[in-house]
Amino acid sequence: MGQQLTRAQQAPCSSALRPEEPSSGPEIAISDVTFSGFIQLPISDQDQIVASLKQQKYTSPLDGVVEEALERVKAGWQNHGYFRAEVSGEVKTMTTSAANLQIALFVHVQENGQYRLDEITFKNNKVLSDSAKLRDLFPITNGEIFSREKVATGLENLRKVYGQYGYINYTDVPSTTFDDERKLAHLVIDIDEGKQFYIGAINFLGVDEATQREIMRDSPFKAGQIYNSRLYDLFLSQHASLFPNCECRDSEALRLNEKTGIVTLTMDVRPCSEK
Repeated sequence: MGQQLTRAQQAPCSSALRPEEPSSGPEIAISDVTFSGFIQLPISDQDQIVASLKQQKYTSPLDGVVEEALERVKAGWQNHGYFRAEVSGEVKTMTTSAANLQIALFVHVQENGQYRLDEITFKNNKVLSDSAKLRDLFPITNGEIFSREKVATGLENLRKVYGQYGYINYTDVPSTTFDDERKLAHLVIDIDEGKQFYIGAINFLGVDEATQREIMRDSPFKAGQIYNSRLYDLFLSQHASLFPNCECRDSEALRLNEKTGIVTLTMDVRPCSEK
């Protein structure tokens, strides 16, 4: 039996840069959480999941809040090896006002056994063919409790490594096969490396040529080089004061030509009102 692991796609602009959207209803807080079922997860670990739910602030609608909370509960169990856990829940309103709503969440958990990692293998990793080095990117050892969080960290590390070699469109499809008798999980990562990209033009919007030359004097990348996502992100971080916090300000920062394998970089330093 196979099961796919999913992870959120990186958004084109950081949520920290987005203007706050007006809420259509009261802010919702989870004030109490009760778990039921034949539960083996230690109380201390359950308490950590509850704490994470209570710390989070939610916005309407209520159905979406419950769905999100249940997904967080499921992820919490999966981080402790209960990767096939099933959760369902009900909600009860505790207090309500025009601005705030406090709810209690009642969650039934069916753990379906705790699994440990058997091994991680890779498919179609042609460019970075050393699977042992790719395996080292995952902070989980064979025989260790199978953790969703650690697998997600490894997948993100994998994406970053390919990005350093210019594989901007790198994708992967992780799938998990379970040995129910031995309670082991075997993770297979099918890799689509995509095309390797080189830097073409480096454009600036909002500064004169003299300022451009000054900025690029200490730039870690030049036209004609293999695109390196780590160096690009480092450059943006070091020059963060140049870039206004506009919504989706970097949505046009990387323009890819799939046919030629060229990426054009655009540094837009104009004030938000001019865009």
